[in-house]
Amino acid sequence: MKFCLFEIGGKMHVPKNIDYYEIVSEVGTACDGLRLSFFHNEIFGEIERIEVYDDDELIFNGFCDVQKISASSGKFKYFIYARSSASLLIDNEAHPCQYISPSSTSLWFKNAKEFGFSCKIPEFFSKNNYLVSKGTSCYGALNNFVFSIYGTNIYVTPQNEIKVFEESEELKYLSNYDVTSFLYTINRGEPISDVDYKINAYDNYVYHFKSKFAEQKGIKRRRLYNLSTIPAWQRENTVSKKINDSILDYYSAKVIILENCDLKLYDRIVIDLKDFNLNEEFLVYEIVKSKNKNGEKTTVVLKKKQKGDLINYVAK
Repeated sequence: MKFCLFEIGGKMHVPKNIDYYEIVSEVGTACDGLRLSFFHNEIFGEIERIEVYDDDELIFNGFCDVQKISASSGKFKYFIYARSSASLLIDNEAHPCQYISPSSTSLWFKNAKEFGFSCKIPEFFSKNNYLVSKGTSCYGALNNFVFSIYGTNIYVTPQNEIKVFEESEELKYLSNYDVTSFLYTINRGEPISDVDYKINAYDNYVYHFKSKFAEQKGIKRRRLYNLSTIPAWQRENTVSKKINDSILDYYSAKVIILENCDLKLYDRIVIDLKDFNLNEEFLVYEIVKSKNKNGEKTTVVLKKKQKGDLINYVAK
Protein backbone atom coordinates (compact mmCIF):
# COMPACT_ATOMS: atom_id res chain seq x y z
CA MET A 1 0.00 0.00 0.00
CA LYS A 2 1.15 3.52 -0.81
CA PHE A 3 -0.22 6.36 1.32
CA CYS A 4 -0.01 9.87 -0.14
CA LEU A 5 -0.67 12.62 2.41
CA PHE A 6 -1.31 16.14 1.12
CA GLU A 7 -0.88 19.18 3.33
CA ILE A 8 -3.04 22.26 2.98
CA GLY A 9 -1.36 23.94 0.01
CA GLY A 10 -0.59 20.68 -1.78
CA LYS A 11 2.78 19.48 -0.40
CA MET A 12 2.83 15.67 -0.51
CA HIS A 13 4.36 13.16 1.92
CA VAL A 14 4.63 9.39 1.42
CA PRO A 15 5.38 7.74 4.80
CA LYS A 16 7.36 4.49 4.64
CA ASN A 17 7.47 3.27 8.24
CA ILE A 18 3.84 2.12 8.52
CA ASP A 19 2.89 0.79 11.94
CA TYR A 20 -0.78 0.03 11.27
CA TYR A 21 -3.54 0.73 8.80
CA GLU A 22 -7.20 -0.15 8.40
CA ILE A 23 -9.50 0.68 5.49
CA VAL A 24 -13.20 -0.05 6.05
CA SER A 25 -15.84 -0.22 3.29
CA GLU A 26 -19.45 -1.19 3.96
CA VAL A 27 -22.67 -1.36 1.94
CA GLY A 28 -25.13 1.22 3.27
CA THR A 29 -22.38 3.38 4.81
CA ALA A 30 -21.68 6.41 2.65
CA CYS A 31 -18.00 6.86 3.51
CA ASP A 32 -15.06 4.51 3.59
CA GLY A 33 -12.94 5.02 6.70
CA LEU A 34 -9.15 5.02 7.01
CA ARG A 35 -7.06 4.66 10.17
CA LEU A 36 -3.32 5.03 9.66
CA SER A 37 -0.43 4.96 12.12
CA PHE A 38 3.21 5.49 11.13
CA PHE A 39 6.58 6.74 12.36
CA HIS A 40 8.48 9.63 10.82
CA ASN A 41 11.61 11.64 11.55
CA GLU A 42 10.09 15.09 11.04
CA ILE A 43 6.95 17.07 11.72
CA PHE A 44 4.42 17.37 8.92
CA GLY A 45 2.17 20.32 8.36
CA GLU A 46 -1.60 20.02 8.61
CA ILE A 47 -2.86 17.15 6.45
CA GLU A 48 -5.93 17.95 4.36
CA ARG A 49 -6.30 15.11 1.87
CA ILE A 50 -5.21 11.46 1.52
CA GLU A 51 -4.90 9.06 -1.40
CA VAL A 52 -4.15 5.34 -1.00
CA TYR A 53 -2.86 3.12 -3.82
CA ASP A 54 -2.72 -0.66 -4.03
CA ASP A 55 0.02 -1.03 -6.63
CA ASP A 56 -1.18 1.53 -9.21
CA GLU A 57 -4.88 1.33 -8.33
CA LEU A 58 -6.40 4.21 -6.38
CA ILE A 59 -8.47 2.53 -3.65
CA PHE A 60 -9.08 5.44 -1.26
CA ASN A 61 -9.52 9.15 -1.84
CA GLY A 62 -10.61 11.28 1.07
CA PHE A 63 -10.11 13.98 3.67
CA CYS A 64 -8.32 13.95 7.01
CA ASP A 65 -10.64 14.38 10.00
CA VAL A 66 -8.15 13.73 12.83
CA GLN A 67 -4.35 14.11 12.94
CA LYS A 68 -2.43 13.17 16.11
CA ILE A 69 1.31 13.42 16.71
CA SER A 70 3.36 12.07 19.62
CA ALA A 71 7.15 12.01 20.18
CA SER A 72 9.21 9.11 21.50
CA SER A 73 12.97 8.38 21.34
CA GLY A 74 13.58 11.08 18.77
CA LYS A 75 10.86 9.84 16.41
CA PHE A 76 7.39 11.14 15.75
CA LYS A 77 4.42 8.80 15.73
CA TYR A 78 1.43 9.88 13.67
CA PHE A 79 -2.18 8.77 13.74
CA ILE A 80 -4.53 9.76 10.93
CA TYR A 81 -8.27 9.19 10.65
CA ALA A 82 -9.86 10.04 7.31
CA ARG A 83 -13.14 9.54 5.51
CA SER A 84 -13.52 9.06 1.78
CA SER A 85 -14.66 11.93 -0.44
CA ALA A 86 -18.31 10.89 0.01
CA SER A 87 -18.02 12.69 3.37
CA LEU A 88 -18.76 15.88 1.44
CA LEU A 89 -22.26 14.56 0.75
CA ILE A 90 -22.73 13.57 4.39
CA ASP A 91 -21.40 16.80 5.91
CA ASN A 92 -23.47 19.14 3.74
CA GLU A 93 -27.20 19.56 4.23
CA ALA A 94 -29.55 19.42 1.26
CA HIS A 95 -31.95 22.27 0.62
CA PRO A 96 -35.39 21.19 1.85
CA CYS A 97 -37.77 21.22 -1.07
CA GLN A 98 -40.29 19.20 -3.04
CA TYR A 99 -39.19 17.91 -6.44
CA ILE A 100 -41.81 17.71 -9.17
CA SER A 101 -41.44 14.57 -11.31
CA PRO A 102 -37.74 14.23 -10.38
CA SER A 103 -35.06 12.14 -12.05
CA SER A 104 -31.84 10.60 -10.79
CA THR A 105 -29.92 13.19 -12.81
CA SER A 106 -31.82 16.14 -11.36
CA LEU A 107 -31.17 14.88 -7.81
CA TRP A 108 -27.47 14.51 -8.62
CA PHE A 109 -27.31 17.96 -10.22
CA LYS A 110 -28.91 19.61 -7.19
CA ASN A 111 -27.07 17.73 -4.44
CA ALA A 112 -23.72 16.40 -5.71
CA LYS A 113 -22.48 18.11 -8.87
CA GLU A 114 -21.14 21.20 -7.08
CA PHE A 115 -18.82 18.99 -4.99
CA GLY A 116 -17.12 17.58 -8.08
CA PHE A 117 -18.89 14.21 -8.31
CA SER A 118 -19.80 12.77 -11.70
CA CYS A 119 -23.06 10.87 -12.17
CA LYS A 120 -22.87 7.20 -13.17
CA ILE A 121 -26.33 6.38 -11.84
CA PRO A 122 -28.81 4.90 -14.37
CA GLU A 123 -31.23 7.52 -15.63
CA PHE A 124 -34.75 7.05 -14.26
CA PHE A 125 -37.72 9.26 -13.43
CA SER A 126 -40.63 9.38 -11.03
CA LYS A 127 -44.09 10.66 -11.92
CA ASN A 128 -44.62 11.46 -8.23
CA ASN A 129 -43.34 14.39 -6.22
CA TYR A 130 -40.35 13.76 -3.96
CA LEU A 131 -39.96 15.59 -0.64
CA VAL A 132 -36.57 16.36 0.91
CA SER A 133 -37.08 17.34 4.54
CA LYS A 134 -35.07 19.83 6.61
CA GLY A 135 -32.00 18.15 8.10
CA THR A 136 -31.47 15.66 5.25
CA SER A 137 -27.89 15.40 4.02
CA CYS A 138 -27.03 15.71 0.33
CA TYR A 139 -26.21 12.00 0.42
CA GLY A 140 -29.59 11.18 1.97
CA ALA A 141 -31.49 13.31 -0.55
CA LEU A 142 -29.94 11.42 -3.47
CA ASN A 143 -29.68 7.97 -1.91
CA ASN A 144 -33.24 7.88 -0.57
CA PHE A 145 -34.63 8.69 -4.00
CA VAL A 146 -32.45 6.14 -5.78
CA PHE A 147 -33.28 3.43 -3.23
CA SER A 148 -37.03 4.04 -3.48
CA ILE A 149 -36.96 3.66 -7.27
CA TYR A 150 -34.00 1.39 -7.96
CA GLY A 151 -33.91 -0.68 -4.76
CA THR A 152 -30.19 -0.33 -3.96
CA ASN A 153 -27.92 2.23 -2.30
CA ILE A 154 -25.52 4.58 -4.03
CA TYR A 155 -21.77 4.70 -3.43
CA VAL A 156 -18.89 6.97 -4.39
CA THR A 157 -15.79 5.55 -6.09
CA PRO A 158 -12.25 6.81 -5.35
CA GLN A 159 -12.51 8.53 -8.75
CA ASN A 160 -15.47 10.58 -7.40
CA GLU A 161 -18.07 8.78 -9.50
CA ILE A 162 -21.50 8.15 -7.97
CA LYS A 163 -22.81 4.68 -8.80
CA VAL A 164 -25.43 2.23 -7.56
CA PHE A 165 -24.57 -1.11 -6.01
CA GLU A 166 -25.23 -3.96 -8.41
CA GLU A 167 -24.46 -7.63 -7.91
CA SER A 168 -21.38 -8.82 -9.75
CA GLU A 169 -21.85 -10.95 -12.86
CA GLU A 170 -18.97 -13.20 -11.89
CA LEU A 171 -19.58 -15.82 -9.21
CA LYS A 172 -16.62 -16.33 -6.86
CA TYR A 173 -15.89 -19.21 -4.48
CA LEU A 174 -14.60 -18.83 -0.95
CA SER A 175 -12.50 -21.99 -1.20
CA ASN A 176 -10.25 -20.18 -3.71
CA TYR A 177 -9.05 -17.80 -0.97
CA ASP A 178 -6.59 -18.36 1.88
CA VAL A 179 -9.18 -18.35 4.69
CA THR A 180 -7.68 -18.29 8.18
CA SER A 181 -10.88 -17.77 10.16
CA PHE A 182 -14.60 -18.33 9.48
CA LEU A 183 -17.57 -17.50 11.70
CA TYR A 184 -21.14 -18.29 10.63
CA THR A 185 -24.09 -16.60 12.38
CA ILE A 186 -27.86 -17.12 12.38
CA ASN A 187 -29.51 -14.05 13.95
CA ARG A 188 -33.16 -14.55 14.87
CA GLY A 189 -33.31 -11.52 17.15
CA GLU A 190 -33.91 -8.82 14.53
CA PRO A 191 -36.47 -9.91 11.89
CA ILE A 192 -39.83 -8.12 11.88
CA SER A 193 -42.78 -10.37 11.05
CA ASP A 194 -45.61 -7.80 10.95
CA VAL A 195 -45.93 -4.06 10.45
CA ASP A 196 -49.13 -2.14 11.16
CA TYR A 197 -49.21 1.42 9.90
CA LYS A 198 -51.52 4.37 9.38
CA ILE A 199 -51.55 7.01 6.70
CA ASN A 200 -53.48 9.67 8.63
CA ALA A 201 -52.57 10.84 12.11
CA TYR A 202 -56.16 10.44 13.37
CA ASP A 203 -56.70 6.93 11.89
CA ASN A 204 -56.09 3.53 13.41
CA TYR A 205 -53.29 1.23 12.27
CA VAL A 206 -55.41 -0.51 9.66
CA TYR A 207 -52.77 -1.08 6.98
CA HIS A 208 -50.59 -4.15 7.33
CA PHE A 209 -47.51 -5.86 5.96
CA LYS A 210 -46.67 -9.45 6.80
CA SER A 211 -43.36 -11.21 6.15
CA LYS A 212 -43.80 -14.77 4.95
CA PHE A 213 -40.08 -15.34 5.59
CA ALA A 214 -40.44 -14.50 9.30
CA GLU A 215 -43.67 -16.47 9.51
CA GLN A 216 -41.97 -19.58 8.06
CA LYS A 217 -39.19 -19.21 10.63
CA GLY A 218 -41.71 -19.04 13.49
CA ILE A 219 -40.86 -15.43 14.35
CA LYS A 220 -43.49 -13.04 15.70
CA ARG A 221 -42.28 -9.48 16.07
CA ARG A 222 -44.69 -6.62 15.32
CA ARG A 223 -43.97 -2.92 14.78
CA LEU A 224 -46.35 0.07 14.45
CA TYR A 225 -45.54 3.11 12.30
CA ASN A 226 -47.25 6.43 11.67
CA LEU A 227 -46.57 7.20 7.99
CA SER A 228 -48.92 10.17 7.71
CA THR A 229 -46.06 12.58 6.94
CA ILE A 230 -44.57 10.40 4.18
CA PRO A 231 -45.74 10.88 0.56
CA ALA A 232 -48.19 8.18 -0.51
CA TRP A 233 -45.91 6.63 -3.15
CA GLN A 234 -43.10 6.18 -0.60
CA ARG A 235 -45.13 4.48 2.12
CA GLU A 236 -45.02 0.90 0.87
CA ASN A 237 -41.32 1.23 0.07
CA THR A 238 -40.69 2.58 3.57
CA VAL A 239 -42.41 -0.37 5.24
CA SER A 240 -40.93 -3.03 2.98
CA LYS A 241 -37.45 -1.58 3.56
CA LYS A 242 -37.88 -1.83 7.33
CA ILE A 243 -38.86 -5.50 7.06
CA ASN A 244 -36.20 -6.42 4.52
CA ASP A 245 -33.50 -4.57 6.49
CA SER A 246 -34.50 -6.51 9.60
CA ILE A 247 -33.76 -9.86 7.94
CA LEU A 248 -30.55 -8.76 6.27
CA ASP A 249 -28.39 -10.17 9.08
CA TYR A 250 -30.34 -13.41 9.44
CA TYR A 251 -27.60 -15.48 7.75
CA SER A 252 -24.14 -13.96 7.76
CA ALA A 253 -20.49 -14.95 7.89
CA LYS A 254 -17.31 -13.18 8.98
CA VAL A 255 -14.23 -14.35 7.09
CA ILE A 256 -10.57 -13.48 7.61
CA ILE A 257 -8.42 -13.92 4.51
CA LEU A 258 -4.63 -13.81 4.55
CA GLU A 259 -3.21 -10.67 2.88
CA ASN A 260 -5.18 -8.48 0.47
CA CYS A 261 -7.71 -10.03 -1.88
CA ASP A 262 -9.70 -9.03 -4.97
CA LEU A 263 -13.16 -9.07 -3.35
CA LYS A 264 -15.36 -6.00 -3.83
CA LEU A 265 -18.60 -4.87 -2.21
CA TYR A 266 -21.64 -6.63 -3.69
CA ASP A 267 -19.56 -9.45 -5.12
CA ARG A 268 -21.43 -12.75 -5.31
CA ILE A 269 -19.54 -15.51 -3.53
CA VAL A 270 -20.35 -19.12 -2.71
CA ILE A 271 -19.45 -20.40 0.75
CA ASP A 272 -18.08 -23.80 -0.22
CA LEU A 273 -15.67 -24.59 2.65
CA LYS A 274 -15.30 -28.30 3.37
CA ASP A 275 -16.00 -28.00 7.11
CA PHE A 276 -19.30 -26.14 6.52
CA ASN A 277 -22.00 -27.90 4.53
CA LEU A 278 -23.47 -24.70 3.09
CA ASN A 279 -22.57 -24.32 -0.60
CA GLU A 280 -24.82 -21.25 -0.81
CA GLU A 281 -24.45 -17.86 -2.46
CA PHE A 282 -23.83 -14.75 -0.35
CA LEU A 283 -23.08 -11.08 -1.06
CA VAL A 284 -20.05 -9.14 0.19
CA TYR A 285 -21.34 -6.40 2.52
CA GLU A 286 -18.21 -5.24 4.34
CA ILE A 287 -14.48 -5.29 3.64
CA VAL A 288 -11.74 -4.32 6.09
CA LYS A 289 -8.18 -4.24 4.73
CA SER A 290 -5.64 -3.97 7.52
CA LYS A 291 -2.01 -4.42 8.49
CA ASN A 292 -0.25 -4.60 11.85
CA LYS A 293 2.87 -6.29 13.24
CA ASN A 294 1.35 -9.68 12.33
CA GLY A 295 1.04 -8.82 8.66
CA GLU A 296 -1.73 -7.98 6.20
CA LYS A 297 -5.22 -9.45 6.21
CA THR A 298 -8.68 -8.81 4.77
CA THR A 299 -11.77 -9.23 6.93
CA VAL A 300 -14.96 -9.76 4.94
CA VAL A 301 -18.58 -9.82 6.09
CA LEU A 302 -20.91 -11.87 3.89
CA LYS A 303 -24.71 -11.77 4.03
CA LYS A 304 -27.22 -14.01 2.38
CA LYS A 305 -29.67 -12.01 0.33
CA GLN A 306 -33.19 -12.61 1.66
CA LYS A 307 -36.61 -11.50 0.54
CA GLY A 308 -39.33 -10.87 3.05
CA ASP A 309 -41.99 -12.23 0.64
CA LEU A 310 -44.29 -9.49 1.84
CA ILE A 311 -48.08 -9.58 1.93
CA ASN A 312 -49.84 -6.21 2.03
CA TYR A 313 -53.44 -5.99 3.20
CA VAL A 314 -55.99 -3.71 4.88
CA ALA A 315 -57.97 -4.77 7.94
CA LYS A 316 -60.51 -2.33 9.34
